[in-house]
Amino acid sequence: MSDAETDEPKRSDPSNSATVWAVFLAAVMLALAMPAAEAVRRLFYPPKRLLSEAGAWLSSGFSFGLEMLPTVGIAVLAATWIFVFWSLIGSFLNVVVHRLPLGQSVILGGSHCPRCSSPIKWHDNLPVVGWLRLHGRCRSCDLPISARYPVVESVCAGLGTAVYFRELLSGGINLPGRVPDLLHDGMLRLIPNAGPDLIGLYAYHCFALCMLLAWGLIAYDGHRLPGRSVLLVLFVAAGLPLVFPSLHPLPLGLATSAAGGLAGLLSGTVLSSVFHRLLRGDAAGRSGLPLVLPRQLSLGLVLVGIVFGWQGMLGTAVLLLGLCLIQILVWSSSLQWPTLPVELLLVPAAFIHLYLWRQLVVSLGVWWPGPAPTAACLVIPAALLVVVTLALMAITPAHGRQPTASKPSRTDPSPSLETNSNESPHRC
Repeated sequence: MSDAETDEPKRSDPSNSATVWAVFLAAVMLALAMPAAEAVRRLFYPPKRLLSEAGAWLSSGFSFGLEMLPTVGIAVLAATWIFVFWSLIGSFLNVVVHRLPLGQSVILGGSHCPRCSSPIKWHDNLPVVGWLRLHGRCRSCDLPISARYPVVESVCAGLGTAVYFRELLSGGINLPGRVPDLLHDGMLRLIPNAGPDLIGLYAYHCFALCMLLAWGLIAYDGHRLPGRSVLLVLFVAAGLPLVFPSLHPLPLGLATSAAGGLAGLLSGTVLSSVFHRLLRGDAAGRSGLPLVLPRQLSLGLVLVGIVFGWQGMLGTAVLLLGLCLIQILVWSSSLQWPTLPVELLLVPAAFIHLYLWRQLVVSLGVWWPGPAPTAACLVIPAALLVVVTLALMAITPAHGRQPTASKPSRTDPSPSLETNSNESPHRC
């Protein structure tokens, strides 16, 4: 460490630190949404009797026996481990997003600073914690580190842990066409007792969410997806259910996978055409666009169609249109709201659909694509497509005004989420 580093402590931009903390706390809240909702439900609607094979639950409404303390401790450690594991996956996704468009190996080569080429020490490479310990700066060259890295790590950890509680610990209560494995009836479902099929479903769905997140970040950077990697991901996504048929809650064979992929390709083509025709700027003269013109949206919907089937793809497309509409409205009313690629909005759309899949099918009935879809399930996506079209037409520049160019592609191989051009990447 140099004398300058010793005399003057490293400091990060307070706004970046606040962003990292806010996203991290939001990820923790998202991860704990399911057990928190279960606790609230038990508080207001306590069960008449609590079941337990080992006699750990007491017969009264909420109290734990002393026998349950080890179980609770193990459950907390398991959930913490899951959160840390998915934050490590998020750290790896940062590497993938940086190296993949450059044609570099995502496996070979350790993490290093791209400015000074100094290797990143293992304790500085810890997800989120490493960035906070370094105050957002490289230990060797003292250049700023992008806050994007801990943000992506937090988001990935929150998504993976939320699906862990919602899908694995609940016995698959979010999956339609499948009887939930309700093996626990306590205040909280603490320890998973799922079969291999449900564990496989959990890993399969998280794999799809991670790929969508990586593809969305690559689109945010203005890069195109390498064809070989896309084909490899789609091949794995389509091949796994053929080897393990239980990897889909709905009946899934080769024909159904192909139908889901083709439906995703068609839907992505239609949505991309609509956005390319109507995304031409703000009628109020504001610079920029609410959405980056999609270039690989079809590939993301193809992956969703293969993993969730055409019904799940259609439901995800409906949620994607809703998120695009919210983005357009908020962007038009807020000068500080950023421009986002449609591919990145596909990530929360797929997550929300997976999280609420059974509830959407049950509550909306024939109006939502389910195991036994009808023509009525096309009404909602058609209506939302019309609403989004009208919203885009409303912000289209007046006749004769030059449309504002879309968000330019970024040349920095590893840009940050912030506008500070002096920030350097961290884990490359």
